[in-house]
Amino acid sequence: MKGRRTRKEWEAFLDQVKEALGKMGIEYRETSRIRKAGGLCVVRGRKVMIVNRFLDAQDKADLVRKELSDVDLDGLFLRPEVRDFFGG
Repeated sequence: MKGRRTRKEWEAFLDQVKEALGKMGIEYRETSRIRKAGGLCVVRGRKVMIVNRFLDAQDKADLVRKELSDVDLDGLFLRPEVRDFFGG
């Protein structure tokens, strides 16, 4: 999925990003209770990616990429387009 994506394509791609988070042991949650975009945090000992539900799918995916920029992806099977998106 190279080049520009439609809104629907970004929503489908975000599902793939969420799947990748699950493989990393990170729970994905959307909420309207935050004013910022969101971020990676620890809740009761578990890693959780909290994302503002009002962002569009592309911004949500970009936030996840930014928050996971230092995570080692070696040893994880990720779809090629997701691995490329994360820069790995």
